[in-house]
Amino acid sequence: MSLALLGRDDESENAVATAMASLSEPERLHSVLGAAGFTEIAAADVTAATCWGRDAADAVEFFVSRTPGLAVSDATRASMTDVLLSHETPEGVLMRAGVWVVSARRPV
Repeated sequence: MSLALLGRDDESENAVATAMASLSEPERLHSVLGAAGFTEIAAADVTAATCWGRDAADAVEFFVSRTPGLAVSDATRASMTDVLLSHETPEGVLMRAGVWVVSARRPV
């Protein structure tokens, strides 16, 4: 979801280090786990269809809830709903998402 839809143009406001997906960049993942004493760190990317809400309006509420305290206008919510309508299915709002499957060892 574009930061512009939420009235934000500055990517630094959603810095990787403080975001919900703070370990989404492999370099940061290796840095954090390495600093914690882990070795043999490996990450495999997996992409799958994921459900973001029952319908477009529900998905908008989920996305907005990820930034507590953010005031989102009705016009912005309508724009977000319009974007998500094309992803509605009988199973909900489905979009592709990527995650890391991570393995690491910590010497004992």
